[in-house]
Amino acid sequence: MTFAQTWDVSYSAGDQAPPSLSPVIAPVPAETADAGTESMPPGLGTACPSSLRQVFLVIGPESAKAAREFTKSTLRDWGLDGLVQEAALIASELVTNAIRHGACCASSEGESGRVELSWQHQASRVICMVTDRSPRPPVLGEADSDAESGRGLQVVAALAAAWGWMMLGARSKAVWAALAVLPRIPD
Repeated sequence: MTFAQTWDVSYSAGDQAPPSLSPVIAPVPAETADAGTESMPPGLGTACPSSLRQVFLVIGPESAKAAREFTKSTLRDWGLDGLVQEAALIASELVTNAIRHGACCASSEGESGRVELSWQHQASRVICMVTDRSPRPPVLGEADSDAESGRGLQVVAALAAAWGWMMLGARSKAVWAALAVLPRIPD
């Protein structure tokens, strides 16, 4: 059974956003975003050349593992080995949240249950974006100290330079997190 399909997409410096973000109808208004988040990923629409890699993950027991493996491979290909562990954890948390909270909306009207994981590499950052078929916003809440789950967005917020979410049309959303890419010091 295959859980993921992968392909590379590149776009030129003149493009406003990667193709996967073009259906964005409206960003989440700043006043409705959670404290500490931004409504759009930093740097979108800039003239900085970047690369984009995407994978569609079928909802199943191997989805989080596939997200981690895809993330590790992508960042290593980009020479960003120092960010691999944090990036894999962020991708795993966001994909798990998308499956847990977005899967309820994916199986309606004959749609297949899947989420999209994208990584965008810019000069000074990498952005992880997970898209699901739920219009419900992510909630950064305090987990009960005895709870076995509920800390995913807290982990993302602790590791990422910034994170946020945006609506993609009326029935889906994207949650994103950005990691800073530190300049390399020549030997």
